[in-house]
Amino acid sequence: MIIKDTETLVKHIGVNFSFEYERIAPHLDDAEYDFLIPLIGQTQYDVFNSETEIVDPIIKTALKFARNAVANFAYYLGLPEFSVQVTDGGIFVAGGDNVAPASDKQFKELQRAKKKAGHKNLDRLVNYMEANKAKFTAFTTHSAYVSFKSLLVYNTATFQKYFNIFDSYQTYKALVPQLIIVEDQFIKYPVQADLLAELKKDQTEDLRKEVKELLQKAVVAFTIYKTVDNGLFILNAEGIHLKFDQLPYEKTATNINLKINDFLLNTKKSKRDEGEEYLKQALAIIKENPDDFTEYIPIPDTGVKKISMTKTPGIIGI
Repeated sequence: MIIKDTETLVKHIGVNFSFEYERIAPHLDDAEYDFLIPLIGQTQYDVFNSETEIVDPIIKTALKFARNAVANFAYYLGLPEFSVQVTDGGIFVAGGDNVAPASDKQFKELQRAKKKAGHKNLDRLVNYMEANKAKFTAFTTHSAYVSFKSLLVYNTATFQKYFNIFDSYQTYKALVPQLIIVEDQFIKYPVQADLLAELKKDQTEDLRKEVKELLQKAVVAFTIYKTVDNGLFILNAEGIHLKFDQLPYEKTATNINLKINDFLLNTKKSKRDEGEEYLKQALAIIKENPDDFTEYIPIPDTGVKKISMTKTPGIIGI
């Protein structure tokens, strides 16, 4: 494990030296296997977990983020167990003359805070490794990362450029299934598969760069359009983010129970319109510059009416 003792644990989470490392060790293991390794890959994890001391300052910084994430997730996973004492006589809540057990509200808020801190440090870790790719080839060749690179909008920064997701890799990751659907549903057919595949690669010509950016804008707009009434996210005037465990006494409304909210309805319509406009602009450039987009094969006009989205007063119009 990348956190092997209490001394290291204390540096990354608010516990004192009297905390028994053995109590949290199983949860550290779970946190690594459930949250860290699926994200960065076993090979990159092995680099962090090396028995040889890491001296490279860039890798050391990444390891700090990884340890912060693991420590917080482990505490989140272990809190239900830490709050009770298990003996041969049964299960008891810890307490005493000068101390009292936390209320259910305090317990749930602490648990959520640790989970949120874990995700925040995973975001920091991924963003840092992306910014220093040469040092983290094990991460950039990991299957999860490679699968993202197969998309037009392939990372957090690209999505953030066109719509605020609070620079959150976790939000971006949760949006990936919709990004795939949007490409298949709105982009692949009109742009054509061969040209789309080439545009996903790094572009050097200004005109192709412009078309790629227009298509990225279209993908982001269509993704928000399809996500507005998804209960996994909260969307407001500031942007969109994942809905973390909402507690029973909180009244914060999520997208799914705000389907009749004017803001969400207007957002849905405006993002649909934006996506259509960006796609139209991209196609116009492609068709007007055939020598720059040789992968595109013009489709003869057969007179058959094309299927398009209809604008209805309802929540969804197709």
